[in-house]
Amino acid sequence: MSEPNDSPAPKHRRPRRAPTWLAILALLIAGAVFAQWLRTARGNASTAVAAPSAAARLAADAGDRHLPIRVRDSVSGRILDSNLTVHARGASAHVQDLRAAASGERIATLAPGEYELVIGAAGYQSLTTHTRIDAAQPLPTTVWLTPAAPSDALDLLALKAAACARCAIVSGHLYDRASGRPLAGAQVRSSQGARTTSDRDGYFELSATLPRALASDSEALPATFDLSIEHAGYRGQRLNGLALLNDSRHLILDLDRGDGLIAMDRLHVQQRARQREDQQRPQSAEDALRAQADAAASADEAGLDPARPQSVALAQRLAAQAASVAVPASIRVGTNCSGRSCTAVSVYNFEDYVGRGLDEEWIPSWNPQSLAAGAVAYRSYAAYYVAHPVNSRYDICSSTSCQAFNADSVAATVAAAAATRGVLLTRDGQNAAFSEYSSENNAWDDPGDGLSCVNNDLSCGNGNNGSPRNGWPCLSDDVGRGRGCFGHGRGMSQWGTQRWAANNGRDWRWIANHYFNANNNPGGQRNAFLANDGGGGPGGGAVVLDDFEGGVGRFASAPTLSGSTAGISTASLAQHDCATRKNGVCSLRVLLKDDPAVTTAWSVRLLSGGGTPANNVELIRDGGKVGFWIYTGASGLRASLSIDDSDGTERAIERAIPTGQWTYLEWSLDDAAQWNAWAGASNGQIDGAGVRLDAVWFLREQTSFDVNLYLDDVQIVH
Repeated sequence: MSEPNDSPAPKHRRPRRAPTWLAILALLIAGAVFAQWLRTARGNASTAVAAPSAAARLAADAGDRHLPIRVRDSVSGRILDSNLTVHARGASAHVQDLRAAASGERIATLAPGEYELVIGAAGYQSLTTHTRIDAAQPLPTTVWLTPAAPSDALDLLALKAAACARCAIVSGHLYDRASGRPLAGAQVRSSQGARTTSDRDGYFELSATLPRALASDSEALPATFDLSIEHAGYRGQRLNGLALLNDSRHLILDLDRGDGLIAMDRLHVQQRARQREDQQRPQSAEDALRAQADAAASADEAGLDPARPQSVALAQRLAAQAASVAVPASIRVGTNCSGRSCTAVSVYNFEDYVGRGLDEEWIPSWNPQSLAAGAVAYRSYAAYYVAHPVNSRYDICSSTSCQAFNADSVAATVAAAAATRGVLLTRDGQNAAFSEYSSENNAWDDPGDGLSCVNNDLSCGNGNNGSPRNGWPCLSDDVGRGRGCFGHGRGMSQWGTQRWAANNGRDWRWIANHYFNANNNPGGQRNAFLANDGGGGPGGGAVVLDDFEGGVGRFASAPTLSGSTAGISTASLAQHDCATRKNGVCSLRVLLKDDPAVTTAWSVRLLSGGGTPANNVELIRDGGKVGFWIYTGASGLRASLSIDDSDGTERAIERAIPTGQWTYLEWSLDDAAQWNAWAGASNGQIDGAGVRLDAVWFLREQTSFDVNLYLDDVQIVH
């Protein structure tokens, strides 16, 4: 019997059947649609891929590899909800799949080939990196994004440390390694007896005390303390040998489930240099050969040969005018390393890498000029390896076999990196130099210190730096006299930078030029010059707008006169000062005092010419760079400029002001990337052929502390 809605088949006629191939095709299409839906359901709406071919989507090759990618905040370490785009480069490369895992990772299934990864998140600077997929399994990769707005947290803690003179402030964030979840309730204890508990964000903070005898000794190694972290259900960690610094240090730590306690050696590389024979930069035989090969290759490519006129001419040109050399945007760092062999990869914004890594090579309590000189060498060394990667998976390793690095951050070394942002060394005016350095480069082996000298060529003798056998001519370096050799003699002496700065008053430019070009007397490998160096004070081509020698010049207005100023009280002032200066005998002192009636962040528009364009000097835009020298003892400050343009007022991007050192800050009138639209019909770039300085800006998060700044030689350089 038929169902009521069935229609009987016509009499005497067999029902038609669809061809078998159509049924199969329908099943295939349905299967493909379902598979695509399933992939979409598993993925994240913020994830995108460059569209692969249909064949690549439907059939995964046996050579495909799974690349796990996790995205984190470089300041706090928290997992970010990010945008990830993977672009295949070349015919063989295909993105087979890109999905989100429960742990917050993205799992990219990729065919063998080259790929570009673009990573972004709301409120963060985007980052681009690359990877190569081959027969080996890809290493798990963590991408650390830098917040778009700079964080003052580290600097505020540094102020807290400075307030008690002998305090060290240690803070950190704790996470479950597998899930990325913050760990609340962890017990954190120092070997000095301080205790605290992590909050719901995994954050902790405690203080330690420096020994009185070491607090002001520029030649002493820092004292150390241990830090223990314990949480129920997790394997504890004990960090042994953390340096005690009158500063703030921030840690990002991941804990594994389990029990017991893992001890980690956190002694500084300079401390290890004095404790173990010939272990200043421990390397396997294979790694040592690779390092020697890198140095030899650099010597062959860029050594200065006095017999070659073109080599001498190039050195003279580089010495006469700072070159412009591209700085990498990001760097792939091999982590969890034994020598140069690493089991994971961390990708950082390049300048973030410099600021976070410098404290592992230079002692952060050293003089700011020593740290700044170190930042130039550290940056150049890293940039060289971005161009000459250790292997296809990462550019540089995080061990002493390459350049020591850790995700920790210390305020002083972050500031040193900011003070020299983008400045590196070059031997050809186009590429970063292989900028070697080591602990103590005096060419003399002290027979009484019980330690072997790393330098295989001591022909230069006591009081000299160098290793002619390895391409580095002898350099008189008297600050090392009588000090046993703990280095290889090539390039910069790390302890030498501290002695030149702390005991002889040399600034970072002089120190870098001393070690890398013998202060414009280059030879052999000692022929690297500063590139991307924005400032040297008034000189050829400079027009000084205000030098403050005879008074406040055009900066006669109170800091609160402008309606754009916020957060400070009317007790703030700008006055002529001849106690602190960079050049000449006087400068402009700017005292900023908090307005206790408001909690607004400080934004100070210090007017030039009272805010009237006609009162200011016309500046010719073509190739011009406007800048000034600035000094402050306070941390967390940023500076900017505003320029009266033909279509309104443009405001420059903010630059960090390092603590405790004169720094030259500069902005190019021709570079639109350095300007933002601010007032009137402004468009975010300088258009007028002739423009005028409107104001210098100072910015900081709100604080109750008084802040003194000193401004000198406001100028334009063509």
